[in-house]
This record gives sequence, C-alpha cells and structure tokens, in this order.
Amino acid sequence: MDDHEKENECNRNKDRSPSPGVKSTAVVKYTAFQSPVGYARLQCNTDLNLPPSNWGGIDTYGLKQIITRDSGLSSFRMAHMFPDCVGEVDVISDAECIKKLLKLPYQPNGTVSMMVHRVENTLLLDDFDVYEYLMKSEWSWLKDFFYENILKTMSEKERMSLTLAPSPSSALQLTHKFLSHSLVERPQPLPSVVPHTPMCLAGPFLPEPETRPEEPTNEKSFNRNVLWTFEDIHMLIGSNLPIFGDKDRPCVSLRLRDAREPINVLTGIDYWLDNLMCNVPEVLMCYHLDGIVQKYEPMKTEELPNMENSRFSPKVIRNVAQNILSFLKSNATKAGHTYWLFKGPHDDVVKLYDLTSLCPDDMDNPFTTPVAMLLYRVARNMRLMNRSKHVRQLLEHVVELLQEERYPQIVASSHYMLADLYVPATTNPACPNFKDESSDSEEESDFGDYAEFPPHTKSDGDGGSERDKDNNVEIVSDAADKRTAGGTALSLPRRSEAAGAGARGLALRDIGHRRSARRTNEKIKTDDNKGLGLEPATRCGRALKHALRGLKALHHLTIDKSKEEERERLRQQIIIEEQHPKMANPYEPISMNYEPLKRNKDAKEHVSRSRRRKRERKNTDKSGNCLIESKSKIDKNAILVRKENNTLPNWHEPNRDDNFAWKLHLKTLLYEKICLAYATLAEYSYSHEQFGFSLKYIDLASKCQKLLSNMIIKSRVVDAGCLIGRVGDNFFQLSKHWASLEQFKKQFETDHDIDGQIKIEIENDMAEEIDGDAGDEFELEIALPLSETESMLSSCRYYERAERAAADVTHKRDELLRRRASVCNELAVRYMHDAQQIYIKYVEEADQNDPKVKLLQEQFLTFSRRSSECLEEATTIFEQVKDVPNLALLYCNKARYMRFKAHCDQGSFNSEKRSLYSQAEDLYSSALKLLGPRESCGAVSVWDLVSWELSCHLYTRAVLMQDCPSIYANEVTEVADAFKHALKYCPLSPGPRQYLYQFRAAMIYHRLGSLYHSQYRATAAEGARRRGLLHATCAHYERAALQFAALEDGAMFLTVRLEHVAALEAHAAVSPNLKLKALQNAIELLRQCHSIMKVLKDRDPDEHKEVPKAEVGDEKTLKDEHSLLCLYENRLNFILKSVIQYCRSKSNKDYEKMTIMYKKLYCASLKIKKSDNVRLYAASICDVLTAMDDISKEFE
Repeated sequence: MDDHEKENECNRNKDRSPSPGVKSTAVVKYTAFQSPVGYARLQCNTDLNLPPSNWGGIDTYGLKQIITRDSGLSSFRMAHMFPDCVGEVDVISDAECIKKLLKLPYQPNGTVSMMVHRVENTLLLDDFDVYEYLMKSEWSWLKDFFYENILKTMSEKERMSLTLAPSPSSALQLTHKFLSHSLVERPQPLPSVVPHTPMCLAGPFLPEPETRPEEPTNEKSFNRNVLWTFEDIHMLIGSNLPIFGDKDRPCVSLRLRDAREPINVLTGIDYWLDNLMCNVPEVLMCYHLDGIVQKYEPMKTEELPNMENSRFSPKVIRNVAQNILSFLKSNATKAGHTYWLFKGPHDDVVKLYDLTSLCPDDMDNPFTTPVAMLLYRVARNMRLMNRSKHVRQLLEHVVELLQEERYPQIVASSHYMLADLYVPATTNPACPNFKDESSDSEEESDFGDYAEFPPHTKSDGDGGSERDKDNNVEIVSDAADKRTAGGTALSLPRRSEAAGAGARGLALRDIGHRRSARRTNEKIKTDDNKGLGLEPATRCGRALKHALRGLKALHHLTIDKSKEEERERLRQQIIIEEQHPKMANPYEPISMNYEPLKRNKDAKEHVSRSRRRKRERKNTDKSGNCLIESKSKIDKNAILVRKENNTLPNWHEPNRDDNFAWKLHLKTLLYEKICLAYATLAEYSYSHEQFGFSLKYIDLASKCQKLLSNMIIKSRVVDAGCLIGRVGDNFFQLSKHWASLEQFKKQFETDHDIDGQIKIEIENDMAEEIDGDAGDEFELEIALPLSETESMLSSCRYYERAERAAADVTHKRDELLRRRASVCNELAVRYMHDAQQIYIKYVEEADQNDPKVKLLQEQFLTFSRRSSECLEEATTIFEQVKDVPNLALLYCNKARYMRFKAHCDQGSFNSEKRSLYSQAEDLYSSALKLLGPRESCGAVSVWDLVSWELSCHLYTRAVLMQDCPSIYANEVTEVADAFKHALKYCPLSPGPRQYLYQFRAAMIYHRLGSLYHSQYRATAAEGARRRGLLHATCAHYERAALQFAALEDGAMFLTVRLEHVAALEAHAAVSPNLKLKALQNAIELLRQCHSIMKVLKDRDPDEHKEVPKAEVGDEKTLKDEHSLLCLYENRLNFILKSVIQYCRSKSNKDYEKMTIMYKKLYCASLKIKKSDNVRLYAASICDVLTAMDDISKEFE
C-alpha cells in the first residue's frame, strides 16, 4: 500500500469510526496474515468439543495466540520493529495491557502489575509477573521491598490473587476450537520480514543493539500491529484479534458465548475495545450450551456499550485513558528508569514505583540492558534519519545504563553519536554554523509538548495527599495507604514509620471523571542547560570528551586471536573485496537511498490535528526568516574537510562477532571525529586571534590524521594543503602580533586534561596500529619562533610544504603561492626597515674607521640584499599566478626599495641617485600600465594607491631637485614637469584621504609658483620670457591660495598670498610704467584675505587642524600665524604708502582723487590693533578690511 492509498484509507477510517460516541481511528502498521479471512457460520447443534479437521496443524491464522500468553517485553519488541514511532506516539503496549487499565473503574477488585518505561515522549507498558521475578536471587532487594510495603497489608487470599499467568481455561480452549471450525480457507501468511524499514540517510555503519543470552528466545510477534488513535491519545498496540469477513459482513469479529451466562460489563468492554483497536465495525456472537452451537447474533460495535447487563459509558473509558496517561506522563519522567505500576486487590489507589531508584547500585536490574538497547536503537535510527530530537538525552542514558566492560561496542558507538551531535560530520571548520539541536527542528515541539498532560511539580519524595486541579488525580504516598472500612476513601491516614517507600498514586474514585481544566498550551519544562550550545569551543570540547570515552570503551573489546593474525586477516579481506567488488544481482531490486517526496506521510496519520497545525505554523514562520550565509564571509584559506571521505570505501559492514573489525572501524570513526573537532577549534581560535591555541590544535589534528592515514582502514578527514597552510597563516600572524608572543606561548603550552589523554591514546595506537614507517606528510613539528623574521621565514616554509601537498589542485596551490608571496613581500619590507635602522646608526657614528661601523655596513648590505631577493621572489610568484593587483602593489614596494637606496646615498642629487629615482618611476608606471584604466581595472583602491605613490615619488624628486639650485638651476623645465606629473597622478576623488590629496595639490601649486618666482627674480632682461615667468608665478600662487582657502589653512594661505604680493612688488620695482597697476593688484590681493581672517577669528582656540607631518617637515618657509599676520599688516601699510607717494608725484586730477582714497585706506589700516592673541589680531584686521571696503564704495 503506497502513501496515497494509506492516506485515503486513514480518511475513510476517520469517517466511519466503529463507535461514534468517541473519536477512534486505527491504521494497520503490520500484519502477519492477510485479513479479513473468510468464515462460515456453523450449523445449529454443531459440537465444538470435537476437534476440527485443521486441529493440531500449522497455526495458519495465529489462533494459538489466543490461548498462549505473550512473554517478555512485548512493547520493546514493537519499539524495535517500528523505531520511527518512538517519540511520536504516546503509548506502545500489548492490547491486553491497555484493556486492563481502561477497565479499572469497572473492576475495583482487579490486580494491575505492569512495567512502565519512558523513551522520549512515549510510554512502554508491559505485564510484570511479580512472582516470577521474586523467585530470582538477584532480586532480593525487590523481595524485601515487596514484603515490607505490599504483602504486609494483604490478606492471604489477596496474596494468592497476585499470580498473573494462569493456565489457559477450558473456555479459551473451546473458543480456539470454535474459531478453527469457523475458518473455511487457509489465509496466506505475509512475508515475515519487518515492515516499514525507514529510509535512512547515508551514514557510517554502527553496531546493532545486543541481546543478553539469558533473555527468552521464543518470543513471538503479534498478529497485528496497529496505530490506534483514541480521542487525542496515539498508541502503537499489538493485537491478536482474528478478523473475519464474507460478502454480507466484510469485517467482523467472532465471539463464543455461553447461552446461560449473560455478558458482563468487563466482557462488553473487552469486545468493544478489541473492535475499536482493529477498526472492526461489528461483532458476531455465537451462543452455545455445553459446547453445542445454538444461534448467532450480530451486533454493531457502537451498540456494545448499551447491551443489557453490561452497560458502560464510552466517555468514562475515554476519561480513564486520559487520566491514566496524564498520571504516567507526569510521574514516569526519567528515561531509562524502570517504573512499576501496581494495584493490589481492593486497593483504592494505583501506585507507581521507581524501581531503578530502589535498586542498589551493586545489584543488577534485569530491565536495564533492554531499556538501554532500545534507547540506543531509537537514538541511532533518529540520528541516521536526521531526526535529532532528544537524541543526546537518549544516548546519555545509554552510556549511563550500560557497563562498558560488557558492551564496549554499543558504549563506544553511543559516545561517537554524542560526539557527532556536538560536531556533525558535515561541519565546516571555517564556518561551523552550529545550532542548538535541543530545539532545532520543526518537530521538536512534539516531544514533551502534551498540553493535556501537564507535569507534576512536586518531587518524588512528596508524601502529602494533594489534589491536582487539572488532572483530577491524587498523588498519594504509599506509606499512607492504610485501608478504611469502606475501601474507597481518598483522604487516607498517613503512616510516618514508612519513610523510604514513597510512590506516586492515582486514586480510583475519580479516575473516570473528565478533567475539570484542560490546558492546551503548556509544555514540559526542560533544563536550559541541556541544550547542545552554540559556542564552537564548548561543543568541540564536549565532542572530544565523548570521543575519548569511546576510545577508552574500546579497550574492553576482547579479541580471540592475536592482533597480528587479525590484522593480516582483515588486510586480506579488504584486498579481496577491493579486487572482487560486490555486484548487483539482476534479479533483485537495488535499494536506493533517497528521501521521499512526501516525508513522513504515514506518520501524519497518527498525529493529532492540533499538533499538525502547530507544526505547519512553525514551518511557515521559519520559511520567511531564513538567513543565507554569504560565501564571502567564509575564509577561503580555512582548513577543509575532505568531502569524499568514506570510512569504508570498498569494505562492507563488519560481521556481528568480528570484534577486531568493529574495534578498528569504531576507532576510525572516533579519531575522525577528534580530528574534525580539533580542526574546528583551530579555525575558531585563529578567527579569534588566539594563534597559540590554533597551532596547538592543528598539531593535535595532524597527529590524529597521521594515525588515520596509516591504519589498515585508511581515512582522510582534513586536506593536507589547507591544514599545513593554516600553520603558515598562524606563523605570519605571530609576526604581526609579536608583542603578544608570551600570551601565545602560554596558549601553545597549555594542555587540557582531555588533550593530554587523547595524546596518550594516539601514541599508543600509533605503536599498535602502524606497521613500518609512517608517512611524514602530517609530521609538522611545530615550535614557536624566537623572532619576527624567523616567524615569517617559518611561515614561508610551511606554505612551501602545503604547496607540495596541494600540487594536484591548481586553485589551492595558486592560493598558497599568493599567501607565500604576500609573506615574502612583508619580509622584504621588514628587511628594508631593519636596514634603515642600521643605516641611521651607521650615519650617527663619528669614526668611520671603527670596526663597529664596518659591521653595521655589512649588516646594512645583507639586509638590503635579502629585501631585494624577497621582492624578486614575490614578483616571480605573482607573475606565475597572474595576480595583477598584488603584482602592481609589489611593483610599488620595489619602487620604494629604489627610493630607499637613493635615500641612503649621502651625496647630493647626483646621477646615481637620479638613476634610482628613474627606475622607481618606471616601476610605478609599469604598475599603472598593468592595472589599466581606472574605470575598468577592477581594483580601484589599488589603482588609487599606486597613483598616489607615484605622485609622492615625483613630488619628492622635484623637491630634491628644486632644493639643489647650484646643480639644477638651469633645469627649470625638468623640475616643473616633475611637479606637473605629480599633480597629474594626485587623486582628488572624494574619500577618507581627500584632505591629504588636496593639501598635496596645493603644495605642488605653491612649489611651482615658488619655482617660477625664483626664475623670475634671476632673469634680469625684460622680454617675453620674463613676462611669461611672472604670469606663471601669479597663476600658480592663485591656484595654491584657492586650495588652501578651501582647506581653511590660514598659515599656508597667508604664506602663498604674501609671496604672491612680493612677486608683484618686485615687478613694480623694475617696471616703472606698470608700477601703479602692480601695486594696486597687490593691495587687492591683501584685501581679498578677508575670508581667511574670518576663519582665524572664528576658530575654536582648542581646535587645531591636523596638518600632515610629512608636508610640514618639507616646508622650511612656513611661519606661524602670528608672524604672518604681522608681516601682512606691514606689507599692507607699506604698499598703501607707496601708492600714495606715486599718486602725489603726478599732477593729474585723477591721481589727486586716488590720493585721497588711498590716504583714507591707509588711515584705516593704521587702526589694526596688534595682539599676541591670533584670534583678536585677525578680528582687528577683519574689521579694518570691512572699513576699507566701505571706503572703496564711496569712490566708485
């Protein structure tokens, strides 16, 4: 039956509930026989005492199950058959156990004795034959407890009624014969394989749960396993009810009744529940007298509660089910514990004992191993099916319950799965992206989220009698269970002397009443500390702890033969299987590991509607809030996990009893997990700049990987190139954070207890598992460096090793080459810096013949040569990998090296120094040519940096040439061209360094103006050249002034403006015909300083515009603002006086008018108040300039 058919069948079942008074649906999970099967009505007077023709033969329809009672933990067998139901359903049990509990209100003198176990949110119920276990010597503690707390309060008759396994009665024998007589056809048994094999995700082989030899081997499965939903309770039950059918009644159950005895209420409930559980709509009753058939009477299932003499209320049965389940869910809360649900004859309270808590530590609990194995199977199945709900709690119970000496495989496997929970095999060390799987999936809320079963808030030792307002159940101490005359009183007196036998109790008086308040949104509280956590360091530490415990558990795995024989046998087995791979059988279908399009379709059939709606809402909420991790945030240089990692590439799952193969296999899995955890820790430490820890974890990961690479079952977890490359990264970072070396050294030398024990395990296994010489690929021999230079050199060596390891992968090798080239570049810069420091010491030495000076000179030459060699090596690598941006930057560093050599030349700007500067300029030009146009180069920031470096270089060269007038006095054109080229490559685009760029441009204009000004003064003859120099001088001064004004740099603005005025004064002195015009222009320039004076006046005294130190150091003509203001006042007064004198020397009326105006201007200028305070001084000048503007307007 496919998923679609199952869904339709489920919908039909819901529409035709056998008893409309209550909600009941049943879906067959597994059946041993095809049902229903044909039957025939027996003729009247048929003697059922005679055996039928098929009597004593093969039990073709499981009819013998009626007279044989099931033994052992039947609920555990069902849970093993259907592990996907564990955690999804509320109860797994035999149908007889369910019926016994639901009949409690109608059977007050009945006895209940059941074992209760909890696995996640599912309760497993089984019959518990007290006397069978009391006969066992190892259960002496139970004998004492049973005698002291139960038998002492019972009469002899009550004690005898506790036997739960009576021999089959004659009525059951007669029923068996009746059913055999009625069977007209032999049903075809279905295949005996376990149905519903869950489709698992690909994962490593893990051992199957083990069984103990003392467990019974004759246990039989039920004829039918059914998912029964009774109201809001979901149950997986085992039923042996035979189902028959013919053309008139396609689905009916047959019942044999004595015509002289009326059907009592207990029998009616039995029939009704059996039909509900198997979704049978009617029952056909056959009445007999002393085994002689009398008549048949059909009856609908819904009519059974209203039969005469056996009336009962389905709603009461429903309330009983809900109250009992609520009681058990609230009190049987500890997974792995064995609880005993007990009610003696005439008891008013059903009590629940925690036998695990009562059992002494040194005594063996026979339920411990089956419970642990079931928990292991459920956790293993959930983990393989990617269902991680509560897997951690289940596995922790497994390792707590099982002795690793007796079950080393299971314990080691459990520790491996625990480690895999904390660090999954799919973890990316660079970006672990861990999530707390205690509440990660959309199905997580289904566990422990039963609103109808709120937890009891009292502790187990609460001996009071307290009404639970929401559940109508009474929590009673067993010590207080002293019977009254009526036998039904709830307020029972207490016995203070019974202290240690506390139990939870459910009073029978109100067990069939509906709960008064029903909470719908309450969850069982979980400990916040129980989550897996999100911090990678914490999760990896816990994974390492479990992996270590798994390795220690494997020490107890015994091997019959010698290790050498087993190792050779296993090696030969692997060789044979590699040479003769398993081929597909053309007559058998190939099992494909895929996920169904509609996941868990059949599981939804027994999930309540409210729970499904809650899950759908969660899915809807999650789908709209997904955050996709950008790939750009993941370090591409991080340690990579080998995705093609297969633990057993050609080797199939080991045999069950092959201890050596299992030990090797589990050991491989555990070491793989250790290696992955250390790789993740190394990346986490590296990203948090804890480079000492990162190196230590890489060293441990490499040791672990070395072991894995040399074992019989070879495995590769981490990529060698990435792992060794990360060592190079760490050494490079050590050089950049050298001040924190002591901290990193402490980290590297710190060994946690787990790390030390894992080292011992690795060393022992290296000696045990590896034959001959091990490969040296992962032999890293990490030791911290003694100097920054040594750290960078070590980084280069590890990069070279990583390149050899990644030789087959081009993109990885190229990336490692780039990283090595970058370190070479940094090393070259370091050598250059060291050479500069030595050169400074060399220059400071007075005696050049001192041996110390010669030593400094040799060191200087050595460092210079090493810097050059590193630059050349880096250049070759970047050219090899065609890394254009980095190659351009490397050209910049080579150009810096040329400038450094030129700077170390103590002579003047001679031809040799000029040649070095020319080589540097060629390198900068080559870098720009390599990058191409700025708009299309793809690395704008690199282009701007190279352009700025070239501008600085040209500016420095021009300044050096300008400052040597004796040599380059006639090379004005070359110097000017250098300044103009520097201006051309000076980027003026907006950005964080815009102020620096604008200041440099202004300085270049100032330098050009000064250059032409000096040439103008040196040219004596009048002519076109002199006029051209003056024009160039004024133009460049004007541009420089505009730039400095925009930067609000008062000192430089006044310097440029006063030099401009000086040029005009010089021109007036040598050109009588243009004297007045030149002086008037000078006055106009001085009056145009009004804006900069206002800036100086309004400037905050605490505010100091940061001027680049390099520029300040280059300009020797800079003066402080106060002296500049004094000079400004002086030149203004002097030029005004000069103009007045010139105008008075002329007799024209226009000159008289001009004389009057300039006199007034001169008088105004004399009102400037000189002050030591620059702000007050500038304010005074500002006022005077305003007054001068008003005077000028009068004469317009």
